[in-house]
Amino acid sequence: MNRKLVKSAAALAFAAASLGAFASTYDGQCTDKPKSEWKSTADIKAHFETQGYTVGKIKASGTCYEVYAKDKDGKRVELFVNPADASVVGQAGTK
Repeated sequence: MNRKLVKSAAALAFAAASLGAFASTYDGQCTDKPKSEWKSTADIKAHFETQGYTVGKIKASGTCYEVYAKDKDGKRVELFVNPADASVVGQAGTK
């Protein structure tokens, strides 16, 4: 088998396995505000970057934003954020 293909397959398998660590685990409600009152994802990103996070992806999920980032120590985090006021209402992997 082609050595490049084996390396690519291994990298893909590792990436897929690591995504499981970021599976959505928050089942609460973040806000009752209409989407017209939500902050933009750019505003949310800027908010967390001023706090020392390196923000990767932000996505809307139900009544929350999910913020995928690295904290000041370089540790990956998934934050569940109230999109109306940018407050953190939960974090994947913590209770």
